[in-house]
Amino acid sequence: MTDSAPRILRYFDARGRAQFIRYYLRARGIACVDERVPLDPEFTAWRAMRADGTRTGPFHKLPVLHWDGEMLAETRVISSFLYRALGDDTALGERSHWRHEMLVSSLYDDVMMPIGTLLWSDVMYPGADLAAWVGRALERLRTHFASLNATLAEWRWLEDASAREVMLADCLLWEELDVAQHVFGPGLRLEEQPYLARCYRELAARSAGEELLAERPNPVTARPGEAEAIAKIRALAAA
Repeated sequence: MTDSAPRILRYFDARGRAQFIRYYLRARGIACVDERVPLDPEFTAWRAMRADGTRTGPFHKLPVLHWDGEMLAETRVISSFLYRALGDDTALGERSHWRHEMLVSSLYDDVMMPIGTLLWSDVMYPGADLAAWVGRALERLRTHFASLNATLAEWRWLEDASAREVMLADCLLWEELDVAQHVFGPGLRLEEQPYLARCYRELAARSAGEELLAERPNPVTARPGEAEAIAKIRALAAA
């Protein structure tokens, strides 16, 4: 890579761990190639490139970001790099900086990853009790959403967001609220947490999210048969 090389975000043709970064780049008007690895049940394109560390990074995983001669891997590292490279950390101030970092960590560990694991559960763990898995996942998510609702209201997240640019934490928050509702359907009832519901409706990140999803209505993960899996989860969540 050279300094004149294009900036590239490389990930699967799915939402997964890179979608909120795509929203952020769009919302902020940052030029970056959104390179998507095609999906099929055999992961043909991925198998063909996986060994090439110049494309898949030091751990041969995605997402990977190529940025002004640097290559970065791992979602949270890419997020932290962009946060600093674009000056968001200093623009926010010390207290808001740490709040943004905490929110990103919480959403990644307590919302994104558990939902992704649930979607793959019957593939990763054949014979697992899906009804019990959905019940536990939904209960944990409801508890966590209640905590997020109280914390973001205390932090006045929406009020602060209206006076600054869209940040990565905003994009991740909107994405995970959208994914959670998509996966669990009416069984989740986001309106039970009124401040979170307001964040979903009012965050400026929503425009970038909805625009991109309308253009590229991708699955949440690369799991084959995801639509059928979500239908089962929704039915169990509503029971």
